[in-house]
Amino acid sequence: MAKLSSTKAVELWEGISRVHSSMTAAIEKEMLPTTGIPLGWYEVLAHLSRAPNAMLRFQDLARIEGITDSGASRRLNQMLKAGLIDRHSCPTDRRGVYAHLTEKGTAAYKKAHAVFLRSLDRNLGTLLRPGEADAVSAALERLTPEKS
Repeated sequence: MAKLSSTKAVELWEGISRVHSSMTAAIEKEMLPTTGIPLGWYEVLAHLSRAPNAMLRFQDLARIEGITDSGASRRLNQMLKAGLIDRHSCPTDRRGVYAHLTEKGTAAYKKAHAVFLRSLDRNLGTLLRPGEADAVSAALERLTPEKS
């Protein structure tokens, strides 16, 4: 396989960055006023909704979200105060803390997920043809480091 030129690599990076920024802004513009929660909170709720027992360690959420442990702590503490998650201690590691999705968090996730899907459809689904979406998805999958 031929190596990308530096110019092409920079062009691709800038394109990925632009698309991410514009999609994030478009979703956030709909998410916050409609649901009362920011996109970052929705993402935490989404991860928790798919996790076994609706629980993940704080540090795992930080890694998944790509934010620092302190950034995750701030976000999760705000979500705790809002009643969307609660805190559970790890039975095998006293230092470990789990975030757990509450009933209020589940309801907020369901409402936000509907907004998220509508926004994706409006801002992404109408712009790509099915074959293009498959090709972009395949390329992005190859660019994503293997999950540990």
